Amino acid sequence: MNVRAGTMPGLSLGASKRRRNSYGASMPRVTVKSRVVKSRGNRNRNARSGPSYAVPHLSLGGVGRLCTRAVSLAFCTALLLVVSVGLLAGYRWLTTINYFALQNVSVTGCSRLSEDHIREIAGLTPGANVLALSMDRMREALTEEPWVDSVVIRRILPGTIAVDIKEKTPSYLVQYKGTLYYADSGGRIIDKVEPGQFVSLPQLEVEAGMEKHLSLLADLRQAIADHRVPFELGQIAWLRLSWARGLEIRLMDSGIMLCLGSREWQRNLSRMNLVWSDLRRRGELNTVALITAEGDKVWVEKRGASGEASQG
Repeated sequence: MNVRAGTMPGLSLGASKRRRNSYGASMPRVTVKSRVVKSRGNRNRNARSGPSYAVPHLSLGGVGRLCTRAVSLAFCTALLLVVSVGLLAGYRWLTTINYFALQNVSVTGCSRLSEDHIREIAGLTPGANVLALSMDRMREALTEEPWVDSVVIRRILPGTIAVDIKEKTPSYLVQYKGTLYYADSGGRIIDKVEPGQFVSLPQLEVEAGMEKHLSLLADLRQAIADHRVPFELGQIAWLRLSWARGLEIRLMDSGIMLCLGSREWQRNLSRMNLVWSDLRRRGELNTVALITAEGDKVWVEKRGASGEASQG
């Protein structure tokens, strides 16, 4: 049987592989990497030339935006300056024209103070520009007046100023440094008593150190308003805040002296009322000179005699 060499596929493939392997063993493979190799001379020159700096990249678009912002800022600044100057010029023009000249001053709420006095203090002169007048300055000047409690000022264009005054109400007469003064319901001094405007009021005396009990005056007025005492405010001749007896009240018609201890004052007032009612029921009020309510007891002193009464 004749066999031809190379006709067997397995044999031909094996031979060719052996030939390639023999070639690969005899010929070493060389791999070449793509890189740039600097020579030593170049590295030395670069080291001698000093450090290198990166140049910032500035695009034309960034420059345009920067210029746009700068122009917008300059335009806004110029516009604001023009508007401010215009407003100032307009205000000066409005405060000088005759259309807003002061022609009428309305003053309300005055009983003791005169309208001419209010105009003088506020500096309201005819012909003054209403827009140029300072409301704060006029309000400050009027509140420094002793008799002014509060003030409201309104500007009514084109030429009117309305002034609403609330005056202080005197409730007592107070001796202070040898001079007689008016005082309000809380015992605070208002102003000196003038001969031409004298008002008959109860006289108030406060001993040194008893100023902390001035609130009793307001409590007394409230009790009178609520009819919780057997007398009216007009029947009081004088009052005194003393360390020894608390609040002393001298009544004009009956001549009775009432002394109410400052500690637990409301309770002392209630007990005094009970004793007063009991004395009136028995017809003995006209013989009483002094009633003292303090602590847990009420003392009654009669004219020419003294005694003690229970709280009733």
